[in-house]
Amino acid sequence: MYLQLGYAASRVMGTGEGIVMSPQTISMQRRQLGTELRQLREAANLLQEDAARQLGKANNKISRLENGKVTVTRLELDTLLELYRASDEEARWCRDVLGGTTAKRGKAAQATVLRGPTWFRPFRDFERDASEIFQVNVELVPGVLQTPDYIKGLFTSRGRDAEGAAADETLRIREARRTVLTRDEPPKFHFVLSESALRRQIGGPAVMAAQLEYLAEVARLDNVEIQVVPFDSQSYEHLTSNFTIFRFDSDSAHDIGYIELYNDAMYPDMNKNPELVRSLNDLFGRLRAVALGPVESRSLVVELAEEFGRQAGRPTGRDGRDVHRRDRLDDE
Repeated sequence: MYLQLGYAASRVMGTGEGIVMSPQTISMQRRQLGTELRQLREAANLLQEDAARQLGKANNKISRLENGKVTVTRLELDTLLELYRASDEEARWCRDVLGGTTAKRGKAAQATVLRGPTWFRPFRDFERDASEIFQVNVELVPGVLQTPDYIKGLFTSRGRDAEGAAADETLRIREARRTVLTRDEPPKFHFVLSESALRRQIGGPAVMAAQLEYLAEVARLDNVEIQVVPFDSQSYEHLTSNFTIFRFDSDSAHDIGYIELYNDAMYPDMNKNPELVRSLNDLFGRLRAVALGPVESRSLVVELAEEFGRQAGRPTGRDGRDVHRRDRLDDE
């Protein structure tokens, strides 16, 4: 599966200058552009009717545009950007998306604060707009579920300054992303994690104990399902690559995938990459089948949190359990 993902990714990656989005990503681009324009319109406190009137179009033109069902001409885009009072950087990004390319990776540092690397910007947009999100993580806790100390631990483990500007920006980005978990009408999250992601020590035992306690709490949300593929699983599936599937309006016909690569990513969609997207859906289903159920998975998370707590020297009660976290996690 890893080789298949790598081969497919090579078709859209270009020559190392950044992601080059060929026509196969047109559906993804339309949705991305629509999301950007909706955010700009809402920031300008304008209604869809206001934008449609400026373009001289029917009101449903803007609705369809923001849902990624239709696109715009360059002149229409410029008219909307002026109406929305978009910054130069926001306007440049929208024009790049319309034109079929994203900004070069080397210019990611110029991105708007909280946007993260240029190649990750579509991910954040889709994460906000999706009705369901299916995510597989092999070695690390998913970004949207990471605690601040875990994030700092990642920077330290990579030899980077955990108190520097880059770390602060990442913390702000992750904090903003976490709000999607508990907002009104949140998406339904389905996570499949390797046990390795829970056991790999990032930041030390105390940090890991707190991180897994947070996972156990989040797992109780009605819209969050966490399943773990344990080391002793008797069945085997390809759990070697991180990937995400975004579903919109509960309709798999418009799924968009996200395949994480080294310093880059690709976004296959059902318009031009249907086989790849279907293979991701199929693989996710097989991984869920070999993983522990949500209840059993949460029990494993709690068990590992207690194990890290003991390693961190936390006091335990007569039952050997961490007294700092027992009341919070054990109210079944």
